[in-house]
Amino acid sequence: MLLNNKTKIIKTLLLLLAASLLLQGCGKKDEVKEVEVTKLSSLEMYLAAKRSLDSGAWSSAVDKFRALRSHYPFGHYTEQGYLELAYAQYKMFQMEQAVTTVDRFIKNYPAHKNLDYAYYLKGLIYFDSDRGLMQRINPDQSADRNQDNIRNAFTSFKNFIERYPDSSYGPDARKRMIYLKNQLAAYEVQVGSYYLRRGAPIAAVNRAKFVLETFQDTPSVANALALMVESYKRLDEPELAEQSKDVLVANYPNHQYLSEGELDLKSPVLKWRDVWPF
Repeated sequence: MLLNNKTKIIKTLLLLLAASLLLQGCGKKDEVKEVEVTKLSSLEMYLAAKRSLDSGAWSSAVDKFRALRSHYPFGHYTEQGYLELAYAQYKMFQMEQAVTTVDRFIKNYPAHKNLDYAYYLKGLIYFDSDRGLMQRINPDQSADRNQDNIRNAFTSFKNFIERYPDSSYGPDARKRMIYLKNQLAAYEVQVGSYYLRRGAPIAAVNRAKFVLETFQDTPSVANALALMVESYKRLDEPELAEQSKDVLVANYPNHQYLSEGELDLKSPVLKWRDVWPF
């Protein structure tokens, strides 16, 4: 019995010793890697990170750009590395981190030659914030998604265009702004339709008016007019309903509401795939 206990104790001590040696070995490997990294110049570290980025190894790129920033806080390659880091985070759908990185770049390097890209990238990050992998594979047709990100994207692109109207990224940003504006208008009509379904026609009229005043050049104007006609009918305001209908007839004579005589309040008001062909 005593022999068995001693054997168990010896085995335990051997296991503890092996574990200790293993941990020491891992620590030494980490130290070696750290030494190897510190031997690299800022250019070498940047190029290694850029190779990971170009090959689509986003996680590796993020780690390497962070290491570059850690070992070389200042310098040309560190500055450019900020933007590359933000892009890698964006591709990994780390949207909050990507926006933070871009904002830090804009604040720290206000005279950088690629500052226009930083402002454009910020809009792009917000633009794609709600469209992950499944959304790209099977996009829904509802405008009722996260409106905060849509508004932030529109504001970011607008800020970019105002600052850099001649930037090479301008044409793409303008297309995206059109899409976003259509989304915002469609959302307002959708909310107005919801109010009407819930028996709140005044609130529905207000939403429709907002679309007519704010989003005059969007496809949702026709739907807003139809919503206004139906809302005035339920408010027992036949003259206002008829006036709204006259405007609808004059500008959108083929609108579905005119031919069928009723408004489909449950269908999506805008198929965003028709607006932005992804």
